[in-house]
Amino acid sequence: MDVAGASFGLSQNVRDALHHVFETIIRLPGLLLLELWLRKFDVNIKEITEEMIQNTPLSTYLDMSRILEFVHTRNFDQSAATILSYSVLLLCAMFLMLPLGKLVQVYLHSLSLLLFGFAHYMSIRYVQLEQTSDPELKLDDFVKLERHGFHFLAQLMLSVAQSVILRMESDVGRVFLAVFTIPIIARMCGFPVTKLIIAHNVACSAAMLLICIYVLNRVPALLLSIRRAYRQLRAILIVRGIAIGAVTVWRRLRIAELLTSAYLTMFCVRMYVEVSENQRRFNEIFSIMMSAIAECTSTPLSLLALALTVSCACKLVVKAAQWTVGGVHDERHVLAHGGCTEALTLVLLCFQIGILGMRIEQKVFLLGLVLFIVMSALLQSLYEIMEPQMLALGAMPGAPRSRHMRTVTLAGILILGPIALSGSIASFLPIDLWCVIIVSNCILTAIRSVSTTIVYSLTLIDNRAAEPWERYDDFVFYARITTRCVELLLALGVVAYGVVAALNKQWTVASIVVLIFHTYFNVWRRVHSAASMIKARHTATRNIDSLDKATKSQLEQRKDVCPICFMDLIEEARITPCRHLFHGACLRKWLSVKNVCPLCYQSLVIEKRKRSALEHCPERRNTGNSENHGDQRGVDLEAPLLEHHRNRRRNTDEASFSSEWDSESSSSLASDFTINVAGRSYARRRFMSVGH
Repeated sequence: MDVAGASFGLSQNVRDALHHVFETIIRLPGLLLLELWLRKFDVNIKEITEEMIQNTPLSTYLDMSRILEFVHTRNFDQSAATILSYSVLLLCAMFLMLPLGKLVQVYLHSLSLLLFGFAHYMSIRYVQLEQTSDPELKLDDFVKLERHGFHFLAQLMLSVAQSVILRMESDVGRVFLAVFTIPIIARMCGFPVTKLIIAHNVACSAAMLLICIYVLNRVPALLLSIRRAYRQLRAILIVRGIAIGAVTVWRRLRIAELLTSAYLTMFCVRMYVEVSENQRRFNEIFSIMMSAIAECTSTPLSLLALALTVSCACKLVVKAAQWTVGGVHDERHVLAHGGCTEALTLVLLCFQIGILGMRIEQKVFLLGLVLFIVMSALLQSLYEIMEPQMLALGAMPGAPRSRHMRTVTLAGILILGPIALSGSIASFLPIDLWCVIIVSNCILTAIRSVSTTIVYSLTLIDNRAAEPWERYDDFVFYARITTRCVELLLALGVVAYGVVAALNKQWTVASIVVLIFHTYFNVWRRVHSAASMIKARHTATRNIDSLDKATKSQLEQRKDVCPICFMDLIEEARITPCRHLFHGACLRKWLSVKNVCPLCYQSLVIEKRKRSALEHCPERRNTGNSENHGDQRGVDLEAPLLEHHRNRRRNTDEASFSSEWDSESSSSLASDFTINVAGRSYARRRFMSVGH
């Protein structure tokens, strides 16, 4: 932040951050005033006396209800009170919409008013001292002049400070700033002590007149600023449309930051009041926090501020999780991982249950329920961030060990955190359908985290093996299908509890709607997903089992690599009907997605059926078996293909091999060798593994 053209050696980013913090602080009173103005319609005003105000401790002046009681019990005329009340809206708009330079001037003028108030206090104090002193005034000694001179000098210094703050250029205006020296001059001129209060009243009247004249002279500049702001706002809405224009104004005015700061300010003040005035102990920190949140959430504005505060907190947690796992901060998922989901959940639930019109005790309970739901959604968001990064990390051999430790730590938090949250929910809330749904979601997050950790461990083992682990895909499938089954059991448990509650007449329309949605999304869709997974797995396994294995002599003769994982084919390989070699585990993963050859895209399902049909023909089967060498399941790669396959492949082999292998082999090259397909030779480049 530049002050008088100096940057104090700070970088541009630091100066921008300080500028934003300063702007947020000086605009904050506008929202606090608006919150007080909204609350005055919902507060029952009680009679309080001056003695009660004088005897209350400092913490009481920070209590919102006491502030409102004090304001409403002032002896104002009803019409004047209405005018002043609605003028608060204009003042709030000024705090929010004025440019920063103009807003600083508003603060300077407010400071000058405070100096006027202090000058008034000094004047009335001087009158009181004179009324208790000797009524005869003789200024024949310097000691007798001391008290008068001290008060006169104090009033003069206050006037000088006001003239500097207001940058007043008029000589007459600067003279009027010293208006509270009138009682001092009158007393020094021999004004009677009993009439000295009249001089003070004249000074007060002159000060009010001076303020009125000054404000009226400043009105044209204020109206010009308001007109300019209106033109800018209209231009934004016309050029960008109402929706995008509203978002632009929201961002330019930093409404989200202001509302979050205002809510945190009210929350901290309320926490101080709860601890100091109500004598609450810090071991009751949870109940203190919930009471403070309930007290601060009384208007739609404060509810919006609470939602934005929760959104900001969730966004910080999500960013910390992204840093922990080392993932990319993808802003395209702002609705999913930017705290917006949690904020929308909180606002919708609060409006549905009508939390603003409730008593504090009811509000504490229901806000606790809503915040538990928000925390459950936050844990789910953290899991969605962790899962892809953790699975990708298991396949990265060069990832640093610290990143592995951070990711495993986050996984442990997502395993233990939902369990602890479930225990807190069960102890805080009565057991009903909402409680069961929240607890099941928390347990579901923990189970998914356990499943992801198991798959991550299996991937680490497979990634560090010299030869692909053939059983790896089986164990991963077992882990995932077990997770799906447990998810299905949890969902069925929630449905069963909801049905029992409905039969016992413990139901509402909202609970029935939630139960129907839960049955569709969490039961039917999971059953369909598990069935699809099992079907795809069964098809891939059946296709793999129908393929022949290559013999060790064939693998040693070819010294090839698997085109999928680029690792050497040493011990185990499968031969497709189009005579391509792959690791069985690698090919199983591919066939779970597509039933075609990864290189030439020939359908393996069709070839398998043709092979099965040929196996029923004794002549063709005997011919094929006589051409095999070595192992019973081995296949001679140099043998010609079947007649129907040769005719089909003859016109497509050259284009297929040239396009596939040229694109696949551009990154790692080795010595050429020859493979005979359909009786013709093709030069192919051999892929080498990293360590070869």
